[in-house]
Amino acid sequence: MTLLELKQIKKTYLQGKMEVPALRGVDLIVDKGEFITIFGPSGSGKTTLLNMIGCLDTPTDGEIYLNGNRISALSKKELALIRRNNIGFIFQSHNLIPVLTAYENVEFALLLIGRLSEGETRERVFKMLAKVGLKGKENRKPGELSGGENQRVAIARALIKEPKLILADEPTANLDSENALDVIKIMTMMNMELGNTFIFSTHDPQIREYARRYINLRDGLIFSDKKKEQ
Repeated sequence: MTLLELKQIKKTYLQGKMEVPALRGVDLIVDKGEFITIFGPSGSGKTTLLNMIGCLDTPTDGEIYLNGNRISALSKKELALIRRNNIGFIFQSHNLIPVLTAYENVEFALLLIGRLSEGETRERVFKMLAKVGLKGKENRKPGELSGGENQRVAIARALIKEPKLILADEPTANLDSENALDVIKIMTMMNMELGNTFIFSTHDPQIREYARRYINLRDGLIFSDKKKEQ
């Protein structure tokens, strides 16, 4: 079943008086439950594409549909609601709040939605932190955790509200190879167990191999789109 559809997405930025095209007409259909990597050289448009999909930016031209609803022409306020309720983000830098514990950083994402009771929130946060391998470290702050552990907190935070779509922009770029593999394995496990759709960018061929669909972006266009043979 289709979760996301992009039709002829273009994005042009202004640098002074010069127009710089970042995306030149991207067509893409993503089904629910897919595990996709976007790769390509620097400047190919990977981050711009993720920003379009994540409602962090709007296209210059073209249409984006999420769950069949056209979102490319929504207001900033409407886009913020789409992000809050439907999309989870994992970044290169974990972007945790340094004065909050691992538990509180993950809890914060749920409090923004405000749907659960205190007891339900507590149960869900502890369960999610255990799933990403942080049982017993719930009360540690980011400065008391390793880089890999902080990225696990970031994954838990992205998944805690049970979003339909998880976007990860170079999620392992700041990690050593061992921690990078641990993080991508957690993402793979969550995709299989929870059925969330993952789209992530990476330059690391070792990480890329865990995806089941590979999208090669070059000069703002999809150069190739292949699915791994089962």
